[in-house]
Amino acid sequence: MARKGTSSSKKNAAGGDSGLADPPPPVGRCLIVGGGPAGALAAKTLTERGYDTTLVESYPHPVGSTEKAHAYVIAVNPRGIRALRRCGVDPFADMKDETGGVEVSTYVRHGTEPSGRSFPTVIRKDDPSFLVRRQKLTASLLRIAGEAGATIICGERLVDIDFDDRVATTEHVASGKTTQRPYDLLLGADGIASPTRTLLENAGLLGPVRKEPDDVEYQVAILPHWRRVLHPDCVDHTAAPEASVHTYADRKSGSNAIVFPIGNMEACLACVICPSGRLGHLKKHKEEYGPALKTLFPNFSPEALASMCHQFAQEDNVPTTGGTCVWAQPALGSPSSGVILVGDSGHGMWPALGQGCNTALESVAVLADAVEAVCGSGNLIPSSGAGVREVDAWSKTSGERSRLIAEEYQGLRHEDVLAIVDMSFGGIGGRRIRGAQNANMMYKLQVLTIMLLHKLTFGIVPPPALIRVMAGDDVPFATLRWQQKVEQVVALPALVAMVTAVAYGLFLLVRWKYF
Repeated sequence: MARKGTSSSKKNAAGGDSGLADPPPPVGRCLIVGGGPAGALAAKTLTERGYDTTLVESYPHPVGSTEKAHAYVIAVNPRGIRALRRCGVDPFADMKDETGGVEVSTYVRHGTEPSGRSFPTVIRKDDPSFLVRRQKLTASLLRIAGEAGATIICGERLVDIDFDDRVATTEHVASGKTTQRPYDLLLGADGIASPTRTLLENAGLLGPVRKEPDDVEYQVAILPHWRRVLHPDCVDHTAAPEASVHTYADRKSGSNAIVFPIGNMEACLACVICPSGRLGHLKKHKEEYGPALKTLFPNFSPEALASMCHQFAQEDNVPTTGGTCVWAQPALGSPSSGVILVGDSGHGMWPALGQGCNTALESVAVLADAVEAVCGSGNLIPSSGAGVREVDAWSKTSGERSRLIAEEYQGLRHEDVLAIVDMSFGGIGGRRIRGAQNANMMYKLQVLTIMLLHKLTFGIVPPPALIRVMAGDDVPFATLRWQQKVEQVVALPALVAMVTAVAYGLFLLVRWKYF
């Protein structure tokens, strides 16, 4: 049962309908630090559930570098789409036109023959993903949060927190003026470098937090739609739908690339992924861009390759690292102080499996569930692994209610996000060389064996955990991590058993036919 907060009260007052019941009291005051997708969605969701919500973002513009030409694309997979819908946002209905997002369910994977010719493999998925540039997604969610009644303040950053009195100090970036902001619940959604997490660590309320930086670099270029960048002689995948994602790999250099449709499919964004240092080397030796890109994109036209070389060589198009894996221990914040961490601040991860934003959005949906569990109908709190305990949340202070909500969020979410950070850290192939085509032979055999068992048992054995993660299956990450560990134990014996069975069957067939 969602308890309506500030926005509903204002509408009732404006309507002047004295027959309506008084709105329920606010759950408390919530301060959200960080205006990215997770922070913006949380502002909308918590406001609708009764919090008096204020969001502060350090960028002077609501979405930071809105006009940045080389902005990255977020693939909101079925897991992220479910999370948005749980929070009352349908990306296809509410955001597609505004953001220029693209609905995609077809992926074209390009291998390379020794001759250099590209040969594609087309993969079609049942559930679509929503591809959108990060700034566009953030702008849309901030608009929705503002319409829900949240207060959005830009150009203001967090500088200190008094955890005992629950007062945060923020500073205006331009003027240096500080503001004291009391809170009952403080949500740190402020990214990998999270000032919220740093203040928790400095106060001894969290940590030590393990952090592992990525070992790959990214660089992007904007091109016309992929059909218009192909070489004139290339007709090998023109049957793929316009809304499709294309992946490339150069095994020799360990480089990979992903080409996303953007802007209502009027253009595409080509993202090149290389081992750390390679893009920096090319930046210094610009004459090497051409041969490297021609090897990676064998079916691109000379004009498209020249455009990419020009864009990559620009001074403002700087190679970016892939991010940092973050394991927040012993909790996702400090529930006793009313502080919780969402997104990269509490569970940052490499983009190896494409789960960073999706996990952050799902964390917000779980937080909404925690508010419902504490303040909803019946006041029942499903404590993790300990049955259900009954608490009259509305007889407590707003600070105590927020503590209960933070504890509930911790119990529902911590194990799950540790699992996906672990899996992202392992990457594809279970090692830090993360290209989709760089897995070692044993790992490939493991995945192939589990896939064969899945087919032979008509779905009784689930698909490999890696595939389920990347497909956005509606299964907890902790369960998928457990499945992955079981696969490591079972795969080799199962493969030996299948080979033995086939060999024995052939032996019996030969014996019956000839002897």
